[in-house]
Amino acid sequence: MAQYNAKEGVVKEKPESKDSKKWLYIWLAVSIVLLFASMYVAHKHKLTGLQARVFYDFNNPDLGNGFTTAAKWITEGLGSAYPIIVCVLVPLIFKKYRLAWRFVVTVGGALVIAEIIKKLVNEPRPITLLKGHLHQRVIETGPGFPSGHETAAAAMALTLWFVLPPKWRFISIFWIVVVAWSRLYLGVHTPMDIIGGFATGLLAVCIVRLLPKVISKPLRLDQED
Repeated sequence: MAQYNAKEGVVKEKPESKDSKKWLYIWLAVSIVLLFASMYVAHKHKLTGLQARVFYDFNNPDLGNGFTTAAKWITEGLGSAYPIIVCVLVPLIFKKYRLAWRFVVTVGGALVIAEIIKKLVNEPRPITLLKGHLHQRVIETGPGFPSGHETAAAAMALTLWFVLPPKWRFISIFWIVVVAWSRLYLGVHTPMDIIGGFATGLLAVCIVRLLPKVISKPLRLDQED
């Protein structure tokens, strides 16, 4: 749990209270349900029905290509290795070594889980699922489910959530949503890919924060810096 110090203007992390742990367990359950539900849909290798309509709403060619560069910058700037490096280096500069390590473990763990799921589900990209009937603004290859960029974004944004002052936590939500938009707009992921990526990131965050003290303390993953 994070505690806001109004005088210092920062959030200092404290060990999880019973109430905050209860919510973490709830979100852990939500992440598992979302992940398995999206996996079930993705493993069919079809992009039809409501999912197709949502995809086309974001990928609509009538929107033009004016946001392509912005979407690519968002993808790389908020969901790739660059922001991960920033999320690790900034805490190190301020001597928040456990926070930096938590970013490494959480995001790294989330991406490992995502890579395993990718190989299990092996879902093609939208251009294959829709037989080319889409407006693909960039070309990306490899399995689509879950979105690796959305996985990384969710893991970083939700780790950051716990150290942001309450009035700034909207940044975490905005971060997750804008990366999701960029992937759909560019035409490289389905809505289920995005949901799966978010669920994987959320799962990793919950697991790290719910680790028993006997495990988290030796691994330097406890919330005390």
